[in-house]
Amino acid sequence: MNVSILRPCLLAVALTLSLAGAVVAAPPAVPPAFVLTPVQSAFLQAETRRIEETFVQKVMSIAGASREQVIRAIPAKGRLTDRLPRIYSSLERDLKEPLSDEQKALVFAADEERKQALKDLPAQAAAK
Repeated sequence: MNVSILRPCLLAVALTLSLAGAVVAAPPAVPPAFVLTPVQSAFLQAETRRIEETFVQKVMSIAGASREQVIRAIPAKGRLTDRLPRIYSSLERDLKEPLSDEQKALVFAADEERKQALKDLPAQAAAK
């Protein structure tokens, strides 16, 4: 019997068995925590719009930009871009002057408030 061939074959069998066990042992998909009723879904949509509009209003007052400029500065949902740098550069281009560090910090804080409000929203909708 040729031992030089036997060792790689045994390693291949052991590896195959260990990988097969890993595939079988994969955890099942996690179901959603809760299902929203139509009223809760409507609340979620309305509050999302309100939160986004509040963010737009805050950026308008911070940067001194028009609503259209701020809306244009916000990247479309699903775009693979950094949100805040895109907003800063777009506003600076439209306003033809750089935003101060203070303005950038205020926009950053407004965005963090927006993120937190959106994060807490599903729980609020479920409680309605």
